[in-house]
Order: sequence, then C-alpha cells, then structure tokens
Amino acid sequence: MTFLFGAPGKGLDLYHIGLTVPDLRAAMEQYSDAFGFGWATVRESTHAVVVDGEQRQAQIAVTYSVQGPPYLELIEERRGAVWGADGLALTHVGFWAEDVSAAMRALDASGVAVRVQADPADGRPLRYSYHRFGGGSWLELVHPSFEADLTGWIAKTLDDGN
Repeated sequence: MTFLFGAPGKGLDLYHIGLTVPDLRAAMEQYSDAFGFGWATVRESTHAVVVDGEQRQAQIAVTYSVQGPPYLELIEERRGAVWGADGLALTHVGFWAEDVSAAMRALDASGVAVRVQADPADGRPLRYSYHRFGGGSWLELVHPSFEADLTGWIAKTLDDGN
C-alpha cells in the first residue's frame, strides 16, 4: 500500500483530514473567518475503544466542514481522552474502507500497525481504526456505514440554517 504520493490502496477512498484543536468553537470560527468553512452541528459522545490492546472509554467533541469531500474534521482536545494532547494528539487523514479489518491487516503487514480501534465486542463489523504513520500523522480507516450518518448530519445542519 502506498499512502504518501500514490493511490491510498485498493478499497480506500479519502474523505477527510482531521485536526485536534484546544478549543473547538474557537477553531471553527477561525477556519470560517480564514477560509469560509461552514460547520455541521457539534457532536459530543463517548465511545468504547481499544487503545494498544486496552479497552477504554473515549470522549469526543467533533464537527466536520459542510464543504467536502474531503471534509475538514475538528476534534476538541479532552484531557485523558484518546483525542487529546495527552492522548494521541491526533492529526489524521481518513479513508473509507469497506472491510476495515482487512485494511488493518494490510497496513499492519506494511509496518503501519493499528494503535486505536473501535471496540468490536458488539459483534458488528469493525467501524474504525487509527494507525500511526510517518511524520507524526495518523491514518483513520472508517467503514462506509458512517457515510450516510455524516451526509445526514451535514444536510440537517444546512437545513437548520447553521
């Protein structure tokens, strides 16, 4: 698999670039003022994840630009959480992957091991994973089942006039 200057690999489609920021609403305003971005409604939630083999709960506050793809995703730092300065300090590129588990194995075989993944304990197909890549960046693999949710989230935001 080639990720830096070539195709991202069979079955992977770029859909977002993610930035972790200290203050989500301030970053939204800054990116709006500087680049004209509009934003989906902020979502806050807690996810069951596996970090380096250890099960945890991870809090997240997140939004996506309504312009895209590729979308700009902003994630607010949360102390002690996966998405934070003392966690992964995550800056990432997200790819749709029809079979996240198979894509994880392919990345692992190329030396890009999974560090964080959704907790697959509920028996559903793996929904997402994060892989540390060269230069301090991360790759995120996301199952396309999230695409309808993302599209609906952005459409609802636009319909609500936000």
